[in-house]
Amino acid sequence: MSKRHILETLLDGAEVEWKPLGEVTLPTDNIKWGNTDRAYRYIDLTSVCVDTKSIISTSEVTADNAPSRAQRLVAKDDVIIATTRPTQQRYCLIDEKHSGEVASTGYCILRTNKKEVLPKWILHCISSGRFKTYVEELQIGAAYPAISNSKVKAFEIPIPCPENPDKSLAIQAEIVRILDSFTELTTELKARKQQYNYYRDLLLNFPKPHEKAL
Repeated sequence: MSKRHILETLLDGAEVEWKPLGEVTLPTDNIKWGNTDRAYRYIDLTSVCVDTKSIISTSEVTADNAPSRAQRLVAKDDVIIATTRPTQQRYCLIDEKHSGEVASTGYCILRTNKKEVLPKWILHCISSGRFKTYVEELQIGAAYPAISNSKVKAFEIPIPCPENPDKSLAIQAEIVRILDSFTELTTELKARKQQYNYYRDLLLNFPKPHEKAL
């Protein structure tokens, strides 16, 4: 099946609008350590596994011992992405277990506006080769290259059928289902990685208005 036919089938003739991440995400809060006496699990830059895209370890912190970077409150379905050495693509989706905990300021927190986009839609968009190229071009620094939160949120993602939110979310859900079907093949992950990357980029790299359809 050709790229054009796949997109036409999934989009069903819908228009695609490109929007910066900042326009489809919501504000987040920082913790006020002076107003709490509870302990939190701290998600630092080593907590997220590059390979599994999941949180593999955390430490317990309180107002007395929390490092200065322990600031970002996270919630279920937040997408977090490390802004230090961003080409490593250290990101994950926050699950129920880690909802309400604290993450390092070394992460950009993307809290999805679920009326427009699905959390996993954003997750797959930032896992694309296009996003990796984007951060490679914009990161600064030699020993510890980094990209700012504002530049991450300036990255544009495709929103199918933006004038019809219900249809848009349904299209997103179907494409996410297709992409998830590859990630679930854990026993064949290495063999399937190239195939997954191909289909992910195929489905997410919608032509922009000024580009010719392939």
